[in-house]
Amino acid sequence: MSKLIDEIYGRAEEFSEKYQDKDLYDWILHLANRVEQLEMVRHHFGYFVMHAQAVAPYDVRPRHFQEALERAKKVLKETGDA
Repeated sequence: MSKLIDEIYGRAEEFSEKYQDKDLYDWILHLANRVEQLEMVRHHFGYFVMHAQAVAPYDVRPRHFQEALERAKKVLKETGDA
């Protein structure tokens, strides 16, 4: 996602120069900041899933715990860098 963040910052500069609109510039920077925060949350969620998986061996995990891990890994895969 950092390519996306870099692109958003670049577009903010481009639009700032082109339209001279401070509100638009601030809004785009706010959007970039939110994307950075989401990237950080996704990163920490990935570590949480990895550690949750390591805590209990596969053969002793309750079914609902294993299903939750599988759903979490699916979400991480779907939301990865595109």
